[in-house]
Amino acid sequence: MSVKFIIFGLIILKKIVIMKKTLLLILTITASFLSAQDCSQLFFSEYVEGWSNNKALEIYNPTGDAIDLSAYSVSRYSNGGTTPSTTQLEGTIEPFDVFVLCLDKQDPNGTGYEAPVWDGYFTYTDSLTGEEVTIYDENDDLQGKVDLFLNPIYYFGTDADSAAAFPTTMYFNGNDAVTLELLGTGIVLDLIGKVGEDPGASWTDADGNYWTKDHTLIRKAWVSQGVSMNPTIFDPTLEWDSLSVNTFMNLGFHDCDCNGNSNLEELNTTFKVYPNPAQNDYFYIQSSLPIKKYTLYNSIGKVILQENISDLKDFKLSAENLKSGIYFITIENNFGRETKSILIE
Repeated sequence: MSVKFIIFGLIILKKIVIMKKTLLLILTITASFLSAQDCSQLFFSEYVEGWSNNKALEIYNPTGDAIDLSAYSVSRYSNGGTTPSTTQLEGTIEPFDVFVLCLDKQDPNGTGYEAPVWDGYFTYTDSLTGEEVTIYDENDDLQGKVDLFLNPIYYFGTDADSAAAFPTTMYFNGNDAVTLELLGTGIVLDLIGKVGEDPGASWTDADGNYWTKDHTLIRKAWVSQGVSMNPTIFDPTLEWDSLSVNTFMNLGFHDCDCNGNSNLEELNTTFKVYPNPAQNDYFYIQSSLPIKKYTLYNSIGKVILQENISDLKDFKLSAENLKSGIYFITIENNFGRETKSILIE
């Protein structure tokens, strides 16, 4: 082997070592920067795009300090537009807590554009007695979970001053991008959708299923900061779990790694899921410890059902609307969480 070849090889080796050290330094700096940004700013934790005027946004505070919301705003970019309708917020969001915004439609007699946000009360006529009966369902009560009602008037005109005086931020549909910003700075803290893009009726998953129209989206627990840059492609499945239309039961709280709510230890105890496979209309969950919350996922990790319950040790779930396949159910209590699989036939 010639001396020149050996020297050339040593030079190449030295360059590779230098490149590796440089790359490691870049990665270290990048990781440190990203880590420093986690859990430091407000972000959206839930998005409700329901029927009629059932529109709500939940903001999460991942920090240990109470935050004055008057320094923040929410904006809607309609149908692929780039000019926002902006509303300044008010109130205070406590540490590791949430703040729920909702469209201000509360007149029980309202119709059309003035139809009320659901309050959980429904009246029907008894077929036997002919009398009107009113019932209340907490799961259908959106009004009762709201911290701040916004935008009571929808302005249809084109006058710029009137449009600014009567913003339409909370009238978002499945094809409107929504941002959380520091008021008057142009600094975006979080973004749902893609500004400047009209996706049609809704942003979808890879199979074309609607996600932002007629759905409730819940931010995944590992997400610790918002989306501050307009994405090249908005894929709602990356950071959000999707629930069916008019699902409000999760508003008012958020599990996030920032405060450890989702860092529950795995339980050593077991719970039962039976029958498994499930062949009838229902399957049953039985635990030796009181259950506070359950979540049912499909085989690709999409949330199908999720509910907070009152320390029950056993309950049943309907399998009637579930497609055949493997599902996973996670239970949580004061001591941790545990997951089991179930086959729906």
